[in-house]
Amino acid sequence: MRHDVDAPRTSFDGTVVSGAIQLDQLVELADHSRVRVTVVPVEQPNDQWTQALAALELLKAERPIGSGGLKFSREELHERD
Repeated sequence: MRHDVDAPRTSFDGTVVSGAIQLDQLVELADHSRVRVTVVPVEQPNDQWTQALAALELLKAERPIGSGGLKFSREELHERD
């Protein structure tokens, strides 16, 4: 099988609908052009965000950050002259 070294390599996103891949944007290739496709499932952004947030909350609970400074009372914080 011959691979054209000078051919541009581009990545596209798409969605599988009824077993066929529908790309999110048009591909500027002639009809019936042969291409090689590698399918990599895309994680949903919300899943990544939820996992990152859960990891941060766990880290916050396991290793709280103490400032070591003075703690002011409510009256001191809102003191006005």
